[in-house]
Amino acid sequence: MEAATDPCLPPLDADFFTHLQRVQNRKHQPLIKAVMQDVVELFGQNFSVTMETVFSTLEHTVRMLRTTGEYGHFKRAHLADKRDRLKQAIAAVLEDSLMKRAPDGASSRTPKSCDHHDALVKRHLAPRDTLITFNYDCVLDYALRSQGSEKWNARFGYGLPVASRGHKAWQPRVPATKDATVHLYKLHGSLHFNVSERQVDTVQLKQRPYTKQAGPMRFTILPPESEKAYDRGIFTGLWKAAAGAIHRARQIVVIGYSLPTTDLHSTALLRTSVTTRKLRSLVIVNPDREARQRIRSVLQRGLSPQTRVMSFDYLEEFVAADRRVWRV
Repeated sequence: MEAATDPCLPPLDADFFTHLQRVQNRKHQPLIKAVMQDVVELFGQNFSVTMETVFSTLEHTVRMLRTTGEYGHFKRAHLADKRDRLKQAIAAVLEDSLMKRAPDGASSRTPKSCDHHDALVKRHLAPRDTLITFNYDCVLDYALRSQGSEKWNARFGYGLPVASRGHKAWQPRVPATKDATVHLYKLHGSLHFNVSERQVDTVQLKQRPYTKQAGPMRFTILPPESEKAYDRGIFTGLWKAAAGAIHRARQIVVIGYSLPTTDLHSTALLRTSVTTRKLRSLVIVNPDREARQRIRSVLQRGLSPQTRVMSFDYLEEFVAADRRVWRV
């Protein structure tokens, strides 16, 4: 991406509000203004906070008011509105950073492709492999659609009861069979997941994950807050399926995930699910040495003297390597 034409980049937790203010699409400007005012109201003019800090502050303030009652300035309904606006802002930033630019400067309906994600799916992924991600975006989903013929089936690959309507927009040219599909477990939800109040046990896959039309965007995610509801609703079965996949795994590749010390739920998932001394290989793709060490520590129970442990700094390096190096 070129900063001159794409100033808004896919955000990290720490720089989310910087990139939110760089969104160019005019339709999002009222939302952005409202969100920035919300954060200033909570943290002051010269705030320096992460997205997770704001979500967690709103979460705990609402819980506190539920216990103590509403005194003074803050009202639960107003805080809930701020939380909803911040969720909408996530979609706005991802749309502006991950979709191609239309001639009028707005975001088009065409996703930007990523050569490295495409190569990951085309060259390294095999039928019945499992992908586990904590990301809300659909970059990997688009790569599976374009490069996942005979490997991916959007109806059966998410580990969720997907509605019969909508999944065809995410199918590759030749969908895999139900038994052969790759599985993609999106443990924090996705911008193209929509669970309605009437059909709480079924997920509809939205064709346009980031696009705002009339009214607010509807999607199902676990916001980046300190107490994620991964043990309720559709997420219960999803986390159970992910735990089973980790338990059966003999090769594990961890790409770009730093396992922050605050992510106690994901740490617990990895630590308790890996099978003792059964990993044949562990590959960690991350330039951060401390992050690589945290991953190895959490998965230590799965390592044996025969386990091949490898590191790559970047996804580009990993996808360029022969997969026989780590598929031992």
